[in-house]
Amino acid sequence: MSRRKWAVAGPWAAFVFYLAVALEVIVMITPFTAYFYSIYAPILQFLEARPATAWLTAFFLPHISDSSDPVLTGLTYLGPILFGVGLVIFLICAFQVYSAKLFKRGVVSRGLYARIRHPQYLGLAVAGLGLLLYWPRFIILVLYVAMLFLYYVLARDEERRMTRRYGAWYRSYARSMPMFVPGEPGGRMLARVTGGRPVGASTLALLFGISLVASLGAAAALRSYSKAQLTTVREGNIVAVSMTAGDKETLRERLGTALADPQVLERVSAHERDHTLVAYVLPQDYMMQHLIADLAEHESHHGGEGSSGLFATVRHLAEMYALKPLRQLRAGADSPRQRVIFTEAQTSAGRPVPANRALAVGVLRFPLFFSDLENARVVMTMDMPPRHTWGTIPVPAF
Repeated sequence: MSRRKWAVAGPWAAFVFYLAVALEVIVMITPFTAYFYSIYAPILQFLEARPATAWLTAFFLPHISDSSDPVLTGLTYLGPILFGVGLVIFLICAFQVYSAKLFKRGVVSRGLYARIRHPQYLGLAVAGLGLLLYWPRFIILVLYVAMLFLYYVLARDEERRMTRRYGAWYRSYARSMPMFVPGEPGGRMLARVTGGRPVGASTLALLFGISLVASLGAAAALRSYSKAQLTTVREGNIVAVSMTAGDKETLRERLGTALADPQVLERVSAHERDHTLVAYVLPQDYMMQHLIADLAEHESHHGGEGSSGLFATVRHLAEMYALKPLRQLRAGADSPRQRVIFTEAQTSAGRPVPANRALAVGVLRFPLFFSDLENARVVMTMDMPPRHTWGTIPVPAF
């Protein structure tokens, strides 16, 4: 592909690739899930199976739990806002550019282009950050940082072509207009780092490495902070995790209610003491529990809500964007109708892990059975297949 064609197709290719990975959670509810995971799942499983790369499949922010922590709640709300704002910016830019081409108006220098030189890349970057906050795998963070640097390279190439074509006019426009952000804080910082010299490939590679390390460090700190906000209790070889914000005493009572039932106790006792079980406690109607366990058989026998068809998919997308799972967790925190999903923590090689590593990077949790609680008593216990709805790919631990 020629440089000219790459300059046109590159931004779209970069964003579409990032979008395909970052929209994993949305693809999950479409008819294309099987095709998507036929390509993507082996990559995740390959990374998960190796200690050096297992961290790439982990999540650095909560996705299926709520601690009501103000910082984490703020980031949760920020994700869809940034995604929406970024898409609006990009669509406005696309309208400006393609309408100018259609009506032969020449170079676009009005609207958003009268504020910055590359608002389309700003829009894609903002939308990408929103997706990253919503589906925060480490691998998506790596791709996001790489995408930002790719956009910088493409923008510079675009400016060289524009300068060759429009000469002094474009040079004057570029001098008077910031590149990506009003005030150009990044440009001023880059000028201080480079001493005002042109940015070469080696300098750009060094800056990419520094940015990636800093981003991953911040993400690792966020993961540690997120885990610290979880409500958890330990009973022997069982680690109970509350998906809702609450106190340890309530969680201990709910776990105790489940363990007092003979059917539950029989199933728990069947596992060796050195095998750690993780018990997720959540409202029975929580829509994201399919990321923990495959409940299809239970729902088929008990009138579970179907999710097939275009209308159901669109409705589900709207519910996810409106943060319905978070609202369900908060509304159901004090509900008498709770569910305890028992899973076994293992490495990808099938080896048991100690209780203090039950939610660690590189650990998978395979479903065993669940118990439904109503008014502080067990009303049903049911075995489940050792997978979640989408097989055994790594999913959020919390």
